[in-house]
Amino acid sequence: MEQEISRIDYIRELIADCRYDDALELLQIATDEEPDNIDYNYELARIFMEMGNYSSAISNLELVCDGARNHLLYYMLGEAYQADEQVDKAIGAYLKATMLNEKFPLPYKKLGILFLGRGDKTSAVEYFEDYLELDIPQEEKEQARQVLNRIK
Repeated sequence: MEQEISRIDYIRELIADCRYDDALELLQIATDEEPDNIDYNYELARIFMEMGNYSSAISNLELVCDGARNHLLYYMLGEAYQADEQVDKAIGAYLKATMLNEKFPLPYKKLGILFLGRGDKTSAVEYFEDYLELDIPQEEKEQARQVLNRIK
């Protein structure tokens, strides 16, 4: 008995095999048929991030984030904005990720780094201190403490 694989599962298999051109072709067809499909737009965003096409990744992630309130998606959107040098939008996306999950450590670290890069030491200290309060590996804690000691 043969089982049929769904379109999205097949696309994900192509992506896992790094067959991005084939996956993109199928995703273009799929999003033409279902432009608001969260799964298709998410997979497009992943491919675009991998390929360094951050503006396209952002477009797809914005669609996905509108349809799903998920801290991981907003974190990924923040990374796309940051890679596209849209610092203010990156900060906004990381802040949204922290609001959706206060215990998710990665955006706190990113916020500390971005505020430090802007010269806003007060905000940088705040986010690095928040980061230290979360469940992170000891090595990360040591690195964050070193950064805090340098900027305080």
